[in-house]
Amino acid sequence: MVQLVRFFGHALARGLRTTPRFLLDLVLLWILRFWMLLCDLCRAARNRATRRGRRFAAGDCCVRLPPDTLLRPDPLLYSQYYLMAQGLAVTWDNPDIEIYRTVAGVPQLVPSHLLTQDTEYEVRVRVWNGSYSGPAPGLPVHLSFLTFGINTVSTAVGAAFVDLPVKGAPNHPVIAPFRWRTPAAPGHYCLQARLDWPDDANPDNNFGQENVNVGALHSPATFVFPVRNERLYQRRFTLAVDAYEIPPVLPCSRYAATLPPRGPRTRLQESRARWEIARGVHARDAFPVPPGWSVAIQPGEVVSLEPTEERTVTVTITAPDGFTGTKAFNVNAFEGDVLVGGVTLFVESS
Repeated sequence: MVQLVRFFGHALARGLRTTPRFLLDLVLLWILRFWMLLCDLCRAARNRATRRGRRFAAGDCCVRLPPDTLLRPDPLLYSQYYLMAQGLAVTWDNPDIEIYRTVAGVPQLVPSHLLTQDTEYEVRVRVWNGSYSGPAPGLPVHLSFLTFGINTVSTAVGAAFVDLPVKGAPNHPVIAPFRWRTPAAPGHYCLQARLDWPDDANPDNNFGQENVNVGALHSPATFVFPVRNERLYQRRFTLAVDAYEIPPVLPCSRYAATLPPRGPRTRLQESRARWEIARGVHARDAFPVPPGWSVAIQPGEVVSLEPTEERTVTVTITAPDGFTGTKAFNVNAFEGDVLVGGVTLFVESS
């Protein structure tokens, strides 16, 4: 058998050496044309089937892979823009972005409003995965900062790479660490984290922001920050204030009670149940300014800006008599119904 294979192999090699080159080129050209014709016929058949509303089944000319063949991860973090688009209230005190400073060899958590200029800090970005089957090894995480305010200019800090496992894995979520030296100029700065995965199952939940300010209550508390229009056309922003704060985590039994009482519980059922509860607990319109508090915005709740114009906004918050402790207020800027930015203001009793 081996000798027979060798014989035909030598015969084929001799035939190729003795065949004129132009004949070989002609044969290869016809093979290529035939392959292109098959591809055109397959594409035309698929388009006709699509117009008739028919889906291809197994055995058709186009290969359809099973849904579980492509494992797509869903990297995510607390994303204000995505959550607001789902009808949820948000805070700009991001729970997935934390700032630390090492004192005597021990990292200590530092509130973002207590940062000092020209000082090095460690920023930790917590990254989650919404997929039970698709990991994201080598996930790029980008960090930048901008001057405190709404829609201001961003400056890059750097990038980190993390190996993000699937949801529920022992080392999930993961932390992306950064070294950041605050600018020498005094002032408030906010941090922005962005996840960059090319085949993300949901790319809308990849951007989160840490943007807070604290004012001591000297009856009243006054906050000043810029609002900027970075576009080349006039824009009209509406500023809305709410008193939303992230509530304590609900027990698992609360979620389990919304699932079907009998039969298998799929991950899709669990996800839908959690979203329904979230829309009730974190509803966007469920956190108005509490009674006894007053919030005044200057120059007003509607701000019209020319291209590249920046304007200072002053928010004055007056507390009711006898207030003690800390209270959070969120100032969100909308262009129509679209969230374009915001800040969280903390009022502390003096």
